[in-house]
Amino acid sequence: MRKKISKKLVSKKASAKKGKKQTRSGKRIAVVFALLGFIILAELISFAVNQAGASKEFPVQKTLEFSGDTQPCGAFKAWDVLALPNEIVVSDQDHKRLLIFDRQGKFTSEIGQKQAGPPDITEVSGLTSDSSGNIYVMDTWNTRIRGFDPKGDSILNLNFSDKGFYGPRGAAWDNNSFVIADTGSHRVAKVSLDGNIVAAWGSHGSGKGMFNNPIETVLDGEGNYYVVDQGNNRIQCLDSQGHFVREIGVGAAPSSEAIDTQRKLLFVSSNDGHFVKVYNLKGKFVGNMIEPGKKDSPLPDFRALSVMDNGDIVASNETKVFIYHPVATP
Repeated sequence: MRKKISKKLVSKKASAKKGKKQTRSGKRIAVVFALLGFIILAELISFAVNQAGASKEFPVQKTLEFSGDTQPCGAFKAWDVLALPNEIVVSDQDHKRLLIFDRQGKFTSEIGQKQAGPPDITEVSGLTSDSSGNIYVMDTWNTRIRGFDPKGDSILNLNFSDKGFYGPRGAAWDNNSFVIADTGSHRVAKVSLDGNIVAAWGSHGSGKGMFNNPIETVLDGEGNYYVVDQGNNRIQCLDSQGHFVREIGVGAAPSSEAIDTQRKLLFVSSNDGHFVKVYNLKGKFVGNMIEPGKKDSPLPDFRALSVMDNGDIVASNETKVFIYHPVATP
């Protein structure tokens, strides 16, 4: 009799333990499903917000369109454009030169191998300038930056090929140094005028402060750097010490960016996404750049962007340059 009672007690205890385990397991499953539900809900909310934001517009009016086809310079293939107070500069990859146009689109001069000096230019890409109006261009596969004064004379031939760079594309002038988008090494580096690395930030990846083929960097006038993180479909904002501030997901691989420091607006183009999106410098979406009444004729796919001192946007689809005037300030 005692053995039977003992077996019954053991069986009851085992059943109780099994019941507790099943209860704990059920609770875990419930928690997992609750988390999944929360994630799905957050994604749906994010999608709805993005869809609502996608309908916003930033209206502009085209005021000028020009190319080199009928001008003495001939046709060009622009990698970048740069708006100066009185000029527009184009980096022409096909002919390894810089082309200077006035603000009416008339060709005025060319800067090429003769002005640059040795070694032979390999591939011109990103453009930047300083407060004196000097022009700087990245000579990508020579891993150097060429600089020219307003007359087109060479003032800088900065070689940093021994510093671990690989195919750098973009450079921004920052107080006697350059902030460089080191595309092939997936980082951003600050290089002094003597060719030394002052600082370097980032590594290959998709996390905060990591990069996947960064191709351009611009300054916002407040000490922050905005980096075109092309392979991650975003713009990353870093502070002056290279610390991550925010990211702006743009939905497709960005091709170029430009900042209007007066109105504190960021313009982002994408050949893949067929858009120019406008954000404020806090990352809030302002609208899609569009010409009113021309929804059936979208803007060209722009490879390069720049902003004039009057707020007009300069853009290039490689073979042409366009100037757009904002219809209304947001």
